[in-house]
Amino acid sequence: MSEPQAQMVGCPVVVLCLREAQINNETVCETLRDELLGLYLQSAAVHAILDLRAVTYISSAGFGPLLNLNRQVRERGGRLVLCNLRPDVEEIFTVTRLVDPTGTARAAFLMQPTLAAAVTHLCEQAVSP
Repeated sequence: MSEPQAQMVGCPVVVLCLREAQINNETVCETLRDELLGLYLQSAAVHAILDLRAVTYISSAGFGPLLNLNRQVRERGGRLVLCNLRPDVEEIFTVTRLVDPTGTARAAFLMQPTLAAAVTHLCEQAVSP
């Protein structure tokens, strides 16, 4: 009887951590867009995780860079997951319906409470039939 073959599962993901606390003006947003897209496009990743632990405020202008990144991720067949959102920032994303905390509705972004949970979620999606 032959031994079963080991199956390797890949979950190509890049983790991007925002360091800017206030994402609220055109200059910050343009720089953020360029940096996020540059890092993602240089990576071989399909999925992206955006760690927002440092962000205390995001204005509507701040959604632009995230939506641009989301578009690029989806073009590669991946998903963008936001994690470590502070309660005030999470509320902004929830009110604008860019995330759905219950996970029942299709929102622009997925959201997980921690980086570990975000990685686990993406990897579980990769192995689901």
